[in-house]
Formats: sequence, structure tokens, C-alpha cells
Amino acid sequence: MAETTLLPDAIHLELVRRINLAAGPDANDLRGLADRVFATAAPGRGLLDVPLPWPDAPRPFGTPAMDPSGLPEEELVRLTVGVLAHLLPGLQPPAPTAQPSPWPAPWRRRFRLHGAPSTVAAIRSGLLAQGYVETDWRPTHVVIARPVEVMMAEQWAATVRNGGILKWSTTWRRAQAAGHLPAPIDVTRIVERLRDRRREPLHVVVARDADRAAALATAALGARPIDLRSTGDAALSDLLRRLNRLTGLTQGQDRVRDVARTLVALLEEDRDDAVVARRRTAPPAGMPATPPASLPWARDVAAGMAERLRRDGYAVHGDPDALGPTDHRLPGRIDRERTLELAVTALLRTWHWGGQP
Repeated sequence: MAETTLLPDAIHLELVRRINLAAGPDANDLRGLADRVFATAAPGRGLLDVPLPWPDAPRPFGTPAMDPSGLPEEELVRLTVGVLAHLLPGLQPPAPTAQPSPWPAPWRRRFRLHGAPSTVAAIRSGLLAQGYVETDWRPTHVVIARPVEVMMAEQWAATVRNGGILKWSTTWRRAQAAGHLPAPIDVTRIVERLRDRRREPLHVVVARDADRAAALATAALGARPIDLRSTGDAALSDLLRRLNRLTGLTQGQDRVRDVARTLVALLEEDRDDAVVARRRTAPPAGMPATPPASLPWARDVAAGMAERLRRDGYAVHGDPDALGPTDHRLPGRIDRERTLELAVTALLRTWHWGGQP
């Protein structure tokens, strides 16, 4: 009996084509990576064994034939995540960043930031570089508040970096069911907890964009201006939550955070001016919009927070009305093409960084 050779389907062929396009003409030998792609089954639910549209090849049953260039991005993302789940666990995760001492000398300038996680992290880096010390010992507290959809996106990003698996829309549904924003970005609860602390001044910064938030925060602390580089990428969060789910199933929950940290390190290793400029000039549509079903609730939450900040007499820098979600007619979904772009980039960097068998 003649041996039957199974040919790769349209999804695998299209992903290999995109890998080669992304690698460019000067790429090293990628045959091993292509073999890895062909040997990997796409996880989750979706199209199965999509045949190529060969002429005179009727398909009376099974998945209809499709031109590889016309495949939905979702199918390519599924397969790419499956390949990453094979390769990333074999890489060494980056060492955690050393944290400054929580007990500063009395003469050091002390602060504690709260609120939107990604914006807070970017501002924190700039303040630490200026000699400020973040501590719980008599600091000046600064709460960073941005539009509710931005804070939700930053909280979602922080969650998936720690192993979270929820979709963007599910994150909103759960917050709406609970009746309030997640604790790290619930501005009114944060300020209520921090108010009336002896010798611990409290400032609330409200701004629509990260640069404005940084300018207001540094002014409140008497620090020099900070140049913010990036405060997150929704497509990266989408890619991470997909990988987290698969890593937990294949490697165990104890490996999820390490694999997520490794992927983030791979995709954030380039900080040159060209990359930073591209990210900072990206169109607003690139950020995740509030899902349409949650938009009325988001407006109510933002209006309630703004009213509370005005009524209770906090030291507010900026306009509390900036907490309101951006009016839009966007679908409230993540750009799958951008997720696929990041996933292919992660594949190439994983392979070059040490993913080869």
C-alpha cells in the first residue's frame, strides 16, 4: 500500500507565509520554525483542516476550501498562540526588577501612586529616576485617574500580565455585574481610603491622555517633567490572555506568569525612537473602546466619580469630567489584525532568542 502524505492546510500555509513576510529578505533559516508550525494543531474552536481551493477538486463534505489570503485573522491567531505555547516555556523568563527599599531616608522625597496601572507604572519610573522614593511611610499620595475605558484597559493589561484569561468584553460584564470598577481603578474608593491621613497629602490627577496625567502628577509633587514612552497595547493584552489560557492547560497554572513575563519581555525589548514614535502616533481607534452594551453604565460610573470628587473637596488637578468614556461608534472589540501582527513578531523573536530545538 502506498504511503499517504498529509499536506498542510490553508491556515498553516498562510501563517508560514506571513512569518516569512515579517522576517524579511535578510532572515536566517526558518525551516525549523516552519516545521514547528506544520506540526502544531490550532487550539480551541474554529475551522479545521481548511483545504486549498484547487481547481476540479470538489469538497462534498467537511470544511469548505478557502484561499489562504482570505482566512479570518482569528484562525491565524489561534494557530500562532498554539505554536507560542510550544516554544515559550522552554525560554528562561527575565529576572524580576529589583524593587526600591520601602524605608527611605527621612530627607528623601516620598510618594505613593494609585490608579490607572500602566500610566502609574510609567510615571513611577520617571519619578524614581529623579530620586523620589515610593513608600508607605508618610508619602504624598497621588491618584491617577483617566477615562473609565482607559483605566479598564490598563487594569485588564495588568491582570493578564499576572495570568488573567478574561476577554475584554467579559471584563466589562463582570464589573457591571459587581456595580463598580475593579478596586485598583475605583477612584472614589481609593480617595476615601486615603483621605484624612495625618501628614500624608492627597492629590487626584484627572486627564484624558498619559502625557497630561504625567504633567499634572509631577507638578503636584514638585518633580521635573517626565517623557512617557508607552502605556500599553490592547492587542498585547489580547495575545497574553489567549496564551495564558493555553499555558495553564498544557504547562500548569504555576507556569502561566513566567511564560507571560517572557512574552512581554520579547515584545517590549525594542525601545528605540522609531518604535516609540509609531506607538505614540497610533490612531485613537487602536485603543479598546467600551463595549456598546456597557457604554451607558460606564457613563453613569464616570459621572458619579466626577460628582464625588467635586463634592468632597479633594485636591483635584484636571477636569473630573475627563473621566467620562470617549463617545464613539466603534465596535468595542480588539483589532485582530494587530493581535496577529504581534503574535507573528513574538514567534520570530522566540525562535531567534532560543526557541530552536
